[in-house]
Amino acid sequence: MMRRGRSLSIAAWTLVAACSGGRNETSRSASGGAEVGAESLPPAAAPAQVQSPSRGTVPMKIAAKVAGKTYQATGLGECAASGEASIYEVPATLWHAIYEGPDGSEIRRLNLTVWRPKAGGADMVGLSLETGETTHQIATVKGGAMAGSGAPGVRPAGKGGTLTVAGKDDHGDAIELSVDCERFDEVVAEGG
Repeated sequence: MMRRGRSLSIAAWTLVAACSGGRNETSRSASGGAEVGAESLPPAAAPAQVQSPSRGTVPMKIAAKVAGKTYQATGLGECAASGEASIYEVPATLWHAIYEGPDGSEIRRLNLTVWRPKAGGADMVGLSLETGETTHQIATVKGGAMAGSGAPGVRPAGKGGTLTVAGKDDHGDAIELSVDCERFDEVVAEGG
């Protein structure tokens, strides 16, 4: 049981840290930092800790409006969910979507995680969206560094659903984002 709890904590941290795209220290801390509860994990160790069973095989559609400009992408990515996650020692349900577009794609990269605390309270979000040469971030995870502001949403539909975010990014630009996932795979710890 202890191993499963640690794996889920690692999963939670990895998903939040991944929202920054991992390119620099500023964006990493904006997504919620590297600390989950009392555990502190080195950034280099985290990405290898979590995988979904079908990484990059889930059909998805992305529609974004950033500062009045619209962007769209359709393709395969990763959509996963877990009802047994935690963030900063707060039990939560999470959903995440990851997408990397081909060369020339309007949306180059997307990393979105929505957290719903089990004890109630507002949903929290970690978002990193790369359009062209610009990365837009929103981080509202309590206990982590904040960036921008936004309200996430989850609309389940069959085995999949739609993740949404409406708010302002770390540059002050208005963002409306919708990610339709054909299905949500289970988040699993590598080797667990």
